[in-house]
Amino acid sequence: MTIGLVLAVVAFAVIGFFQMTFLRKKMQNRRVRTSKGDSELPDSAHNAIVTTKAIVESLGRQGLRSPESMAWIKEAEMAFGRHNYRVVLELTGKARERLLSLKSAQARKGDIVKLEQLAPMGGGDEVSTTKELLQKEVAPNLLQSKFSIELAGSAVDRGRVAGRDVTQAAEFLDAAKGRFDVKDYDGALSLSRLAKRAADGQKIDAHAPTPKAVTVVAFASTPAARTCASCGAGLAADDAFCRKCGTPLAPPTCASCGTELLADDAFCRKCGARVSS
Repeated sequence: MTIGLVLAVVAFAVIGFFQMTFLRKKMQNRRVRTSKGDSELPDSAHNAIVTTKAIVESLGRQGLRSPESMAWIKEAEMAFGRHNYRVVLELTGKARERLLSLKSAQARKGDIVKLEQLAPMGGGDEVSTTKELLQKEVAPNLLQSKFSIELAGSAVDRGRVAGRDVTQAAEFLDAAKGRFDVKDYDGALSLSRLAKRAADGQKIDAHAPTPKAVTVVAFASTPAARTCASCGAGLAADDAFCRKCGTPLAPPTCASCGTELLADDAFCRKCGARVSS
């Protein structure tokens, strides 16, 4: 009886010792992880502020602004100054979610306003469908390229938030916007798709094209057309009568010698006198 009691006490003591050792080790590991996480918080908070500001600037260039997000960023900067890094991460996270929701809302809206402004084509009781309006009023690939550019822009923003290098994607996106501005919708669609693939982390073995210089072509001015002295109608160079009122057209003559002149004569071919314009 006494031996059994002693063995039971020893067994409980051994079990208690191992339990205490396990709990002590677990608490120590937790303190180490917490200490390591706290040491990385300042860098994470700083990067979160910088990244969120970059998203604000990017969307601002597209005309999207969120006063609510700007207020959160200011609060985050104040919290960073007070070393409240977890508050910084929470505020910047809310700001990024708000900005990306605005971006998504704009992409979903698409060209609904454009469609609402299109008037029905034709007269009578005919009412054009949405497909007919698009075919008549919108150039091929205009809507597709615009929507694809919006998707690529969202992908670039997500890539920046995730810390990926989106330099190539941004170059393709800028090139797509340039093609869209000059109404090259096929090129804009192709480049925006490449931009989205690059922003999603896919390898693109191509370079964004450089903008083409616009060549300005100067056209020679045409001589002023002849007009009828009676009715003012336009006349061809070889007309003998006005095509509108039938008035006979006397050929121009030299004021000095009376010789008939051609329409483009600058000097009289007989006396050499200058022809007055």
